[in-house]
Amino acid sequence: MSHPRSATSNGGVLALVLVGGAVATGAAALLWALHILLGVLPSVPYFLFTCLVTGVVTGAPMMLARPRGPLAPIAAGPAAYVAVEVGARIGLILGQVLHGEIPTGGFMLRVWEPQFSIYQAYELLAVVAAAGLAGLRVVTASKGGTSQPWNAGGPGGPFGSPGGPFTPGGPPHPGYAPRPGQGPFPGQPPAGQPVRPPAPVHQPPPVPGPGQGPAPRGPQGPPPPHGGA
Repeated sequence: MSHPRSATSNGGVLALVLVGGAVATGAAALLWALHILLGVLPSVPYFLFTCLVTGVVTGAPMMLARPRGPLAPIAAGPAAYVAVEVGARIGLILGQVLHGEIPTGGFMLRVWEPQFSIYQAYELLAVVAAAGLAGLRVVTASKGGTSQPWNAGGPGGPFGSPGGPFTPGGPPHPGYAPRPGQGPFPGQPPAGQPVRPPAPVHQPPPVPGPGQGPAPRGPQGPPPPHGGA
């Protein structure tokens, strides 16, 4: 009998969030460095695409676990925000290096300098994607954890039915009780009465074949009184 998997601990959920955030940071860095290598100016749609990919990658490890409670979406959202912030800045530096330019100190300071612009609002897409994916996994895991295996009723057969074929006219299987208003099976006594053995079946004597004498008769009783036949 298969048992349902237990819920993932809080430590396991946080570990998966950290793994997803680290991978998402690398994905954001590669995507943001790609537009520098291609010589394409950064655009809002491309940045939104980068945020969406970062959020999905951050919450994807939750699909391998069975999280319970609000911890998974609460932790996945900020992890995705940090991943897109750090990954985009690393992507700028990586793009300069791969383009054959050595980043100067001033360039490094400008990259890591905190800036507040409309792009911070766009980064909320990564938060929504990661938290939504993790929350969806929480909902599906909570529904699947209460289900029972297909043969969890009892030993023998599926849905708790005992093993062995059903015999017409025989006693009901152990644990069977008719529903209210439902009679017993054909050939069975009502509930609460003992099962009677079947009546013996009378069989005629065998017919003798050609060349055989008459069939032996059974024992006869005493002759009739007063010499009667």
